Amino acid sequence: MTDPLLERIERYMARSPVSESSHLTAWARTLALGELVRVLRTDEPTDVGVQTLESQLRLAATITRDSGGDLEVAASHHDRLAADLTAVQPDADQYSPVRNAARAHRMAAAICRGDHSDLRRFASHPRHGTDYTAALRLPSTD
Repeated sequence: MTDPLLERIERYMARSPVSESSHLTAWARTLALGELVRVLRTDEPTDVGVQTLESQLRLAATITRDSGGDLEVAASHHDRLAADLTAVQPDADQYSPVRNAARAHRMAAAICRGDHSDLRRFASHPRHGTDYTAALRLPSTD
């Protein structure tokens, strides 16, 4: 039996050679993170936050890809977007679309800077039933 999520992640990661200094690797990992988030959707009212997180991760991946190849430039764009979004509704609850949009850009900035903690957390989420960490071809944590 095939795993469609695994196949999508592997397809993203196969598009270019994996390099921790490559904007294309950061782009692929941000797209993969969006796929991992999508699986966490339920039919709960809080899903609007998850949907926003997913869609903003797709936008964040595009920003990363189109940053001119400089990961710090991409991370700075994400930092500014996250700050601007947070300023719109500083008192928003954790499930609000604005809060989750800002979170997506903070997560994308972290990926650009080589912090893979969010990727690891979502890749091994218990709801998936499978650990997708290896498919993301992350550097070892040793």
